[in-house]
Amino acid sequence: MSKRNIIWLAAIVVIVLAFYRLAPMAAEQDSVHRAYAPLVEADALIRQRFVETIDDQRLIDGAIRGMMLKLDPYSGYIAPDELGAYRRGRDGSYTGIGVQLGVRDGQLTVIAPIEQSPAIDAGVQAGDVILAIDGTSTEGLSIVDVDRLLDGAPGSRVALRVWHAAGQGEETLTITRRRIDLHSIKGFRHNRRGGWDYWLDQDARVGYIRVTHFQKDTPEEFDRVFDHLRSAAVAGLIVDLRFNPGGSLTAAAQMVDRFIDRGLIVSTVTRHKAVDEIKARVEGTFPPVPLVVLINGSSASAAEIFSGALQDHDRAVIVGTRSFGKGVVQHVIELTQHRAAVKLTTAHYRLPNGRIIHKTDRNTDTDEWGVLPDLVVELSPQEVQAVRASRSELDRSLVMPTTAPASAPVATAATQAAHILVDAQLEAALVALLERVEAGETGGQRSSRRTTSPTG
Repeated sequence: MSKRNIIWLAAIVVIVLAFYRLAPMAAEQDSVHRAYAPLVEADALIRQRFVETIDDQRLIDGAIRGMMLKLDPYSGYIAPDELGAYRRGRDGSYTGIGVQLGVRDGQLTVIAPIEQSPAIDAGVQAGDVILAIDGTSTEGLSIVDVDRLLDGAPGSRVALRVWHAAGQGEETLTITRRRIDLHSIKGFRHNRRGGWDYWLDQDARVGYIRVTHFQKDTPEEFDRVFDHLRSAAVAGLIVDLRFNPGGSLTAAAQMVDRFIDRGLIVSTVTRHKAVDEIKARVEGTFPPVPLVVLINGSSASAAEIFSGALQDHDRAVIVGTRSFGKGVVQHVIELTQHRAAVKLTTAHYRLPNGRIIHKTDRNTDTDEWGVLPDLVVELSPQEVQAVRASRSELDRSLVMPTTAPASAPVATAATQAAHILVDAQLEAALVALLERVEAGETGGQRSSRRTTSPTG
């Protein structure tokens, strides 16, 4: 066959293939047009017959926001005038009231108020249901929409109508927004130099690190504290993740990597079954020490990844109560030529044993969500609030040296004593840790799961 004939034959094949694909493409486009025809019709009716002229941007924002609202409570739309504030709020400090929110049983729920925040000072509690914000009902709003309502200038006020899960009933709280600087690593008490004391029981060489949330610099802060404890011959460590609402997946995975030297830390799975895995490395692994992790119903997201991964690797004993069950992967994707973005749930987190963390309609009545402690220790609502009050008073009892004026008092053991509470969960964690220190163990023992009764 001549070269010219080959070229003509190739051209014919290309044309045939193009026509072959044209029919399904046309059918797909027609299907899309039919699906969105009501939206186009509604847009035309609004433009033609609504009593006032409506700005195009307002219609576009409303349409996209409505679409996102029908997906799940954690997806949402970030409009052009909101995008700048959203970016600034990701850097470890922001202006607001200081709450991490989730959805439980269809209701907007406080996973945990951030420590030393206006929300906790005003009386917002973990488990509270937010019913309204400045008179606007939260029913049907996404988390992104609620964040938008809570955002505001420093010094401005916002009124929250809440229902307290602890039994105090409904209350309206007026909260003044301010700048919140997030410090994620704390100890058990303050030392005489104005810093944190990371010993729970110095005689027994038991260290204690409270991680309030996970952010970019959390692993480095954690490393510095652990190096200090290790230089002082720490025998065992308690990591307290109670009331930790999560944060950075990367930070949580990096911290898990400090305690295991091989294997899967966490994976994500999409609707198309695409799996992305984060695995541990030998480099940077801490020397083995017995480890206990404390969690409760306000431990969520990255806190669940940290505790769940260590549990699955039999590296830590988990003590407390079942975690919140929030494990969705979200990406903020900026829209082309629109100077706005969507926050979209794209996958679920999956623990090394294959379970997803997220509580869904399909697994809500099973054990297949969240993290179940090895040692279940219940606290009464009054005891839970006592723990939060103890922490708040301790945090407020001392201004850290970086911001304290020269005349600021340094907390003494006597002035702190009233603020430090060794609750039943922490006491159980200490006992469990000392048992493993005596036995020379570094891992967990999931077969020992048991429940203690509330002590309140």
